[in-house]
Amino acid sequence: MRKNLPLVLVSLCFVTGCLALDGEPFRLNILSTSQEIQLGEQIAEQVEQKENVSTDAELQAYVTAIGERLALVATRQDVPYRFTVIDNPDTVNAFALPGGHIYLYTGLMKLCENEAELAAVMAHEIGHVAARHHGEAMTRQVGYNFLMQAVFGEDPGTLITLTSNFLGTGFMSYYSRENEREADALGMEFLFRAGYNPSAMLSFMHKLREEERRVGARPLPIFASHPPTQERLERLENLVQRYPLSARLEGPVYEERYREIVLSRFQ
Repeated sequence: MRKNLPLVLVSLCFVTGCLALDGEPFRLNILSTSQEIQLGEQIAEQVEQKENVSTDAELQAYVTAIGERLALVATRQDVPYRFTVIDNPDTVNAFALPGGHIYLYTGLMKLCENEAELAAVMAHEIGHVAARHHGEAMTRQVGYNFLMQAVFGEDPGTLITLTSNFLGTGFMSYYSRENEREADALGMEFLFRAGYNPSAMLSFMHKLREEERRVGARPLPIFASHPPTQERLERLENLVQRYPLSARLEGPVYEERYREIVLSRFQ
């Protein structure tokens, strides 16, 4: 039994994560890029069977164009980013799947006042993909065997479980607080690189805080794993200071275009 101890410890590291000497967790990720894309495709198929994907071609094309603009400047270019609108005006949420599928609910789009705010949400989700947070979170939370069963289709129930988690708050809560902070930082950088006003991430966060207060005891799905809202706002205030003042004051937000193409649909 004693001679098998190193193997047991290695297995536990893969399933639960191990700590480095400085207390920071190693970023374990057992998914290769091809496996991540494959898993994302499988979950996307399930998501789109369960959710009401928008049939509004103009709205979908508009969101895709914003997404492609952001994806071009993302730090990760080895996955195919895809953007899909879910027609659910009562749900304020957005999420990314492994491999680059990103979903936005119309309830969240209604909350935005301009294109740059929607782009900020999309940039945050791209940040999760770019930083490979899905593989890291799945490795930490569900372990090697469960993931490989989902990737290779050995047990259909595992894929159903993962899909259910993405559609609820389950998987979003797999992200660590540090994952969320990193996605905010990357997202703001992508927003700026794509030519949007980086302050839009901050202005949208203020709207989320007001929505959070409005719904009270009913937590928003989008807040499932995020740091406390006030803490996040303070951090975004500090992050935005690294960008030129001209970008923060005069960077485009495309309010009129957003009102015409998006908000007019909800009036």
